[in-house]
Amino acid sequence: MPQLDFSSFSSQAFWIIISFLLMWFIIANFIVPKIVDILNQRQHKIDDYLSAAEQFKQSAEEALTKYEKALKVANEQALENFRLAEEKLKRKIAEKESEKNKILADLAVQNQQAIEQQRRQTMEQIEKISVELASLMASKVGVGDIVTKDDINLIIKREPKDE
Repeated sequence: MPQLDFSSFSSQAFWIIISFLLMWFIIANFIVPKIVDILNQRQHKIDDYLSAAEQFKQSAEEALTKYEKALKVANEQALENFRLAEEKLKRKIAEKESEKNKILADLAVQNQQAIEQQRRQTMEQIEKISVELASLMASKVGVGDIVTKDDINLIIKREPKDE
């Protein structure tokens, strides 16, 4: 085996050193720069992705704060609208209650007037019937030609009435 021949060690060492240096030169000047460039590009992409993610996170946080503010404003508006609607409803209820009370008062007055008118008519009918009855009684008693209906009518009208 020629590799184990000690006389060829120096030439084998020379060629191993030359091969090693040539491989080292090729790797150092051609392969390592490409690997470094690829690693730099990867790192640049990773940094870009991280910065984009940070921007998305910030925009999401801003959108969330805007949403929360809009929700808060909407809730406040809804509460205000409910309060206004409640006040409006209370006013309408008070107005309707007032109208109802006024109508009831008017009806009470009308009923009182109708009752009073009915009472007067009833009293007039009672007076007429009383005059007729008194004149009939006077004629039955035999004083019908002395006491006339006009006399009886004057007597009934002069008598104090219970009212």
